[in-house]
Amino acid sequence: METPGRLYVASYFPGEWSTRAGDLATPDEAYSGAEGELAMLILRWQVEPLDGLKRLAAIGDVDHLLAMEIDRLVNPVPPPKGWEYLWFIGPAETYRSCRTDQHEHAICCHSDDNVALLHKDAVVPPKPNTRLRWAWRMDELPSKTREDSLITHDYLSIAVEFDNGQDLTYFWSSELPVNTGFRCPIPTWTARETHVVARSGQDGLGQWFNEERDVYRDYAEKIGGPLPSNIVRVWLIAVSLFQHTEGKCQYADISFVTDHGVVPVL
Repeated sequence: METPGRLYVASYFPGEWSTRAGDLATPDEAYSGAEGELAMLILRWQVEPLDGLKRLAAIGDVDHLLAMEIDRLVNPVPPPKGWEYLWFIGPAETYRSCRTDQHEHAICCHSDDNVALLHKDAVVPPKPNTRLRWAWRMDELPSKTREDSLITHDYLSIAVEFDNGQDLTYFWSSELPVNTGFRCPIPTWTARETHVVARSGQDGLGQWFNEERDVYRDYAEKIGGPLPSNIVRVWLIAVSLFQHTEGKCQYADISFVTDHGVVPVL
């Protein structure tokens, strides 16, 4: 902070922001069911934070915490080019551009007791036979049990957002059968997000797979109602905060395939 002023602190969960200024999209009463404590430490540096951290580290470091923060400042993890984090969830260091043996251009994901939503604009009319095509390699699933309850809702996915606010998100489940569909168990997301199991189980972890889903058909079957006019974005979602776990994966070759051609995303 570069200027003086009053500091307000609040827990994001279980609410949701409606504006960047901090207005809530959920009623204040939503917090009445939440319990717990919030602890915060404020450091007022007399020097630049990086210099201060280096001075502290020279005195002693506990569990390499100072070294990790120094490394984070010296080697930041910017989002992949053309992608950005969903503003009301916040920026993260979960996704980075990477190169693999199989794919020159890929996105690597490491979620560690965290949540991150990365998105990129891609406008495509959802006509019959409109398909989302991608390659992924799941190295570690963040949940060891079915992900359709609030307390176990840790997953890694690729999603399609529509101009009516709905989205379909395809994920690799630990236990749920392939093609299982369900609404998001997070109360603030239930009305807009539908999950679809694209692959399931531990077999195949650490291997690349090419996937393809008929978005038009999945919308009709899993969401229903009038079809939207356009697909507007592709999301990459990583959640590992409910069970305080880790999830690791990679994505590549993301595109939409229509009767009129291919619309590349990654």
